[in-house]
Amino acid sequence: MQVVGRIFLSDRLVENLGINVQPLVQVRVGCLVVTTEMVVKADERATYTLSPALAQALYVHKQKRLQIRYDSKYDMLHLGPTIGIFATSLPNRGYYEPTHIGAELIFLSHISNTLPGQTYIFTPASINWDNLTVRGYSYRPNSSGRGVWVSSLYPLPDVVYDRVSTRSGEARDQIRNTKIRLMQQPYLNYFNPSFLNKWKVHQMLLTNPWLHKHLPETRPLTAENLEEMLKIYKIVYVKPSNGSLGLGIIRVTLDQKGNLNYVVHRSKRFRSVADNATDFMSRTRKIRADKPYIVQQGINIATYHGSPFDIRIIYQKNRHGEWQIGKKFARVAPKGSSVSNLSSGGKALPIKILMRAMFRKADLIEEKNRQIKEVCYQVAQTIEKTSQMIYGELGLDLGLDKSGHIWLIEVNSKPRKTTETQLSKIIMRNAFKRPLEFSTYLAGF
Repeated sequence: MQVVGRIFLSDRLVENLGINVQPLVQVRVGCLVVTTEMVVKADERATYTLSPALAQALYVHKQKRLQIRYDSKYDMLHLGPTIGIFATSLPNRGYYEPTHIGAELIFLSHISNTLPGQTYIFTPASINWDNLTVRGYSYRPNSSGRGVWVSSLYPLPDVVYDRVSTRSGEARDQIRNTKIRLMQQPYLNYFNPSFLNKWKVHQMLLTNPWLHKHLPETRPLTAENLEEMLKIYKIVYVKPSNGSLGLGIIRVTLDQKGNLNYVVHRSKRFRSVADNATDFMSRTRKIRADKPYIVQQGINIATYHGSPFDIRIIYQKNRHGEWQIGKKFARVAPKGSSVSNLSSGGKALPIKILMRAMFRKADLIEEKNRQIKEVCYQVAQTIEKTSQMIYGELGLDLGLDKSGHIWLIEVNSKPRKTTETQLSKIIMRNAFKRPLEFSTYLAGF
């Protein structure tokens, strides 16, 4: 056994943490564990210091003050938290448009400076598996207003917050293999591990009977399923199982002559007509490109000034590991469209404006908000329970029909958060901060 350096603990700290005093002790930072000498000194303050050799072996940086806890399960001292934000690649410019993933990474790095421990952004190429270290990056603003990315060596983290931003990036072998290896590390917690598939999510949610009344009927897309669902609902939505941002959605309406009128939502909308379900499948084959699709019951969705709207909720775990609504706003579809995604021209509005217009009375609005909160909680709990994975945030799209009933339209495990907002700046900031606070909780601090 190699013994490196010393850790000096005050007797007050030893007493406060209930540390088992012994000549040698294991000290962990992230996934790195080093055996060192334990030296207890009389001091009324609850403090610790590392010898230079131990700090070097654990890649502890002078400017980072790490918290300390006694991990009785492993009988070791744990310094941290060390949080890694996993990205496909590092932004190579010092500034990005507010809606770009690069701006999100810059903002996360910036906010992490206000929290205890050390946080860095890393990519698959950053990791040295031989010694469990990472070339991690943090953002440093400079006087020109365009900051720079500074790199340092860190241990593999306590917690990985997955911000791989595209499905194509997630499908790459390098990303997938790195993720598997990270999840196999004994001291590492990993959350928001992958994008969600709409059909699999629907099957997960069906395991919770409480949710049934909030789930639109959903089936895999086949000509037979499309035909049957149009007979029942007259309007259905055909959606890519692995799609996001509202792209590729097809609204299909059955008219009185039995024709299928459909509108395709891509970078531009276009309309067409099919004779029947088989003809529709043939005409849209190129659009669907052999990717799996679902067909979903159309909801008689509530409107605001004639335009359909839905409710986007960023649902997050806080520093106590409890779910809460981090951000809630309405998205109103552009004129003539049924898709409210902001990327497709939808407009964000404060939810209270639309709730007031729809329900008018304060007690009715309060009850509807309570119901929305319960739907969010049931969805999040069910996804975690059935997937056996950890999630720290979800994007939920809820619809209200004309009678005010709540429907779950979609769940997204990688909700995009913009650093620009017409709503509250504090709410926006906290929506970025909360996953890092949850990371601290997961790390045990």
